Amino acid sequence: MSEGRAPAHEHAPDTATALGLAVVLLALAGICALLGDHFLLGALRLGAGVLAGAGLGVLLIALLGGRLRRRMRTLLAAGLALVVALALTLPAVLPTRVDSLEHAAAAEIAPLGEEDTVASAPGGQGPVLVRRADGTAQLVEPGTGAREVESAPDDVLALSADGTRLVQVSGEVTRVHELGGGEPGESPARVELPGQPLALSGDTLVLRACEEGVCRVRGVDLTAPDEPLWTVMDAEETRGPDQAGLALPARADAAPGLLDAVAATGVLPSVPLRFDPAQGWLQIDAATGFPVGRVLAPADADCRIAATPAPPDPQSVQEQGPLVLTVCAGEDGALTAAAFRDGAPLWESAPSPAGDWTVRLEAGRVLASGTEAGTAAEGEILASEHGADWTAPGGDGVAQAEAFTARIGIDGTRMVLTNEAGQLLAYDTATGTNSWTLPLEDPEAEARGSLAAGTAVVVDEPVREDPLDPRGAQRLRVITAEDGEVSEELVLDEEITAWRPLSGGRALVSTDEGTVLLGG
Repeated sequence: MSEGRAPAHEHAPDTATALGLAVVLLALAGICALLGDHFLLGALRLGAGVLAGAGLGVLLIALLGGRLRRRMRTLLAAGLALVVALALTLPAVLPTRVDSLEHAAAAEIAPLGEEDTVASAPGGQGPVLVRRADGTAQLVEPGTGAREVESAPDDVLALSADGTRLVQVSGEVTRVHELGGGEPGESPARVELPGQPLALSGDTLVLRACEEGVCRVRGVDLTAPDEPLWTVMDAEETRGPDQAGLALPARADAAPGLLDAVAATGVLPSVPLRFDPAQGWLQIDAATGFPVGRVLAPADADCRIAATPAPPDPQSVQEQGPLVLTVCAGEDGALTAAAFRDGAPLWESAPSPAGDWTVRLEAGRVLASGTEAGTAAEGEILASEHGADWTAPGGDGVAQAEAFTARIGIDGTRMVLTNEAGQLLAYDTATGTNSWTLPLEDPEAEARGSLAAGTAVVVDEPVREDPLDPRGAQRLRVITAEDGEVSEELVLDEEITAWRPLSGGRALVSTDEGTVLLGG
């Protein structure tokens, strides 16, 4: 033995002990992997990867024996342990990562309150108008984010039906802002006119203004607003149309104000409707001011009236123009609905059963819910272009379908439901035709959501199939209700507190931290 050189056994590890420790660590890794997969415990699954790496590292030390210096053996063993642990954990962790609302957001604003309202143009074009309960407002759109709108709490704000303009009414003054320029309150692309708006069709704004007891309705070309296109006299007594798409009592307690529907929906209609106390409701031509077609509803009847988009027509290759819907209540509460295009009648329903009803005028159809006289059960009935009689939503097509477990939402066009087979389905509200079907991962899990503005937001729970799948995660889908196209799908571990469907397959989704715009 050379002088100054320690005996080999002083540096060499106890091979038997190292082998025994390696076997124990590898056995524990196998047990953790089996238990983790069986009980879906992510900690055990990760622990199995770490133990397997440590076991192979110790095994390497035993196999090397005294061939290398202790420092080199330790470094090689640690490196092997790290590589194996990463190889056994990272590929399993990465596919199970949850999404982030912040990363998916097209724009982000402060959380929405319960009293805050949102509006979007029916065609899915343009920004989203957010009106806060304190009267402040924002325009939210992808790319530019949120822009504050200079407005007073009493101002009425609304988007045009095509989403290209913002209309702001302050008392008896109407300002029209071109969107896409600068700040709405500062943009030079702004027109200011006396009066209150009835409709905005293309570039033609129809307003009503009264001065010294004399009232006039006029049409103004916004590209040349100095001189009106036409002016007609109007009675001092007037009222406004009703909100499309919102549930209303069949009989109004008081006549709606001229701007009540605009303020409630946040959208200025493209069809000008005018109330004449001597005749009733008339549709007027935005270009000339002349009445179009027949009287839509008599002045002395209890009627609701609103302009809405046309119902879906699979047979038509051209986009159908908007309709005007009326629904009038008789003395016994029976409802009679009718639809008009350009003042010409398209269909009229038979009287509904008498009862106490609320009505929604939407997508060229009238959906009524309430209690039929002589019964205590609440129900829904629909008047549409498919027949004179009021029918249950979906008719026979839905009645013959598999039992439903939840209803996500219903509007004049379709209803979105879940069934016992674990499917998310859409049916035409009038015919019961199945429009589209999407899977739910867990038929027994609760599915929540809502349907509005042609968009469905659905929240359900993804099935945990892997130990590393997050617990308590929620799957959020934003779906275009017309064809079932999923515009956004996220798996989140954030607590979703609210969602607001918007046109064009978009939605505002809220957490405690903020509200984000998804889609678009």
